Amino acid sequence: MNLDQLPSRHSLSTKLLVLSVLWLVVAMISIGFTLLLSWKLEGGAAAINDAGSLRMRTYRTVMLLSQNEPPAVIEEQRTKFQTTLDRLIAGDPARPLFLPDTPEVHAQADWIRNHWQQRMVPLLQPGQLQATGAQTLDREADAFVDGIDRLVQLIEIDNARNTSMLRVFQLVLIGMATVGALSMMYLLYLLVILPVNQLHQGMQRLSQGDLGSRVELDTQDEFGALSEGFNQMAGRLQGLVHTMEQKVAAKTQELESNNRQLAALYQVTTFLHQSHDLEDTCEGFLKQVMQLTGATAGAVRLLDSERGKIDAVVQVGLPDALLTQQECSRVNACYCGQSVQSGETVLRRIDRTEHQVPLIPSLPCQNAGFDAVTVFQIRANQQDLGIFTLFFRDGEQPGAETQQLLEALGSHLGVAIANTRLAASDRQLAVMEERNLMAQGLHDSIAQSLSFLNLQVQMLEAAVAAGEREQAQENLAFIRAGVQESYEDVRELLLNFRVRISKQELPEAVRSLLARFESQTGVHTTLRMEGEGLPLDPQQQLQVIFILQEALSNVRKHAQASAVAVAIRNEDDFVMTITDNGRGIDADEMEERRAHHVGLSIMQERAHRIHASVTIHRQAEGGTQVSLLLPQNQRIAT
Repeated sequence: MNLDQLPSRHSLSTKLLVLSVLWLVVAMISIGFTLLLSWKLEGGAAAINDAGSLRMRTYRTVMLLSQNEPPAVIEEQRTKFQTTLDRLIAGDPARPLFLPDTPEVHAQADWIRNHWQQRMVPLLQPGQLQATGAQTLDREADAFVDGIDRLVQLIEIDNARNTSMLRVFQLVLIGMATVGALSMMYLLYLLVILPVNQLHQGMQRLSQGDLGSRVELDTQDEFGALSEGFNQMAGRLQGLVHTMEQKVAAKTQELESNNRQLAALYQVTTFLHQSHDLEDTCEGFLKQVMQLTGATAGAVRLLDSERGKIDAVVQVGLPDALLTQQECSRVNACYCGQSVQSGETVLRRIDRTEHQVPLIPSLPCQNAGFDAVTVFQIRANQQDLGIFTLFFRDGEQPGAETQQLLEALGSHLGVAIANTRLAASDRQLAVMEERNLMAQGLHDSIAQSLSFLNLQVQMLEAAVAAGEREQAQENLAFIRAGVQESYEDVRELLLNFRVRISKQELPEAVRSLLARFESQTGVHTTLRMEGEGLPLDPQQQLQVIFILQEALSNVRKHAQASAVAVAIRNEDDFVMTITDNGRGIDADEMEERRAHHVGLSIMQERAHRIHASVTIHRQAEGGTQVSLLLPQNQRIAT
């Protein structure tokens, strides 16, 4: 066992152990004395009984001798007397039986034994009664019995003394029990209950929020150690709570700052995801950033790498004199150019000269009254698009957290600018593609008709000059028919270019297109639509309508049909078929049409835009069928 684990002499357990041992030793000694005295009293009582027996046997022997009893009877009585006397003098601890250990008792016992052997035994011999006489025997017997009575009195005196001592020890035991109980109660209260109450009260105060609660126990026992441990625990808890409050306050402040930054980030990104032109996007972004940072003025400038300049897109709060500064547009002229060249954020106090690169002698922003300037990059896809600059007065500048937020916002602005440019490029490309298709349509219809009309006009002039009236009339008829066809082609193209549909209007748009075709041409049309597949997206729907328009235009111009059937099946695949009962088209004519007629190519190009395919073939029973197939893997849920 470790010696440090042994209880010290000041410990509560040691104190209680010592007190308990002392009380136990005293109690055991007292109880031992009471047991000894009781044993002596019991032995003395047995000695009194045997002494009385000697007295009785003395008188009985004398009586038997006076009655002339046989010698054997008298000898038996003498033997029993001697046995009882020897046992009385020798004692018997097992019984218990013993004489008090006093000189008087021992002297009296020796007298009885000597007197019995020297005087009584000879007188009690057979035949001695006649020699000595009855009176002498009676006198000796009475003297002997008086000696026995004297022994009994001495034993009784000793028993009385032992009884008194027994009562004294019993009273002592009662007093010890009372004093011990009171002492233990007092010590228990003083050493245990009082410290426990103090600890309990301290714990209650601590549990109620009194972190300054302490327990004062000036002891060196276990409760003193508990008190010291409690005080240390309370001190540490108080320190932890204080530290925790500081951490909670700091974390709360950090969360509030993060919430403000997230709110600003959400607000700015929400604005940037809305549809704006480039100038409105940059101006709205700059105003929100200025409101977030408390900047006095700001500017957004985009980089032109080829010219080596940064062109201002939006400037807010800048004086007119600063707007006209040509130095601010050069990449290597100022802090803004420094940020562009280094690709890093620049934070500068304009009135300080340390850690600055050589600049122009007079800073325009300093002349405008600004004290500090910060420049942040505008990036998208790891490409520098420009910068946005914030100007401050009174030396205010954004902190590290705000700086990180502004850098992130600069990336969002870069994405928004890139998307705006991409959308503009897409719109330009779409316009060019539509213009190309329009040109093809005009070439396929109007240009050929005008070429035919030009030829007929020349033939008409020749017929008029030659005086050929019939030929002139025929040419006029051709010219009239060509003008009417050109008019219908132009009207059809104008109607086609004005088509605007949504996914809910596709069936109605198809029905409207067929009704117009039927009213213009007199060709009977039928429509069958089935299936509940995914709806087409707007681009797919628009191209489907254009392909249907082109197919109907070909029917009107070339098929000489009296009926057209349109079937649309929208399931996993989207399939549209346009079938007419006209004269049909063979393979040679198909190749000739592809070479000289752009209508078929237009349908193929529009189908290719939506990753579909168009097939054209002649029906066995006559007529032509145009089929559009949009496979399932090219469809997108809208």
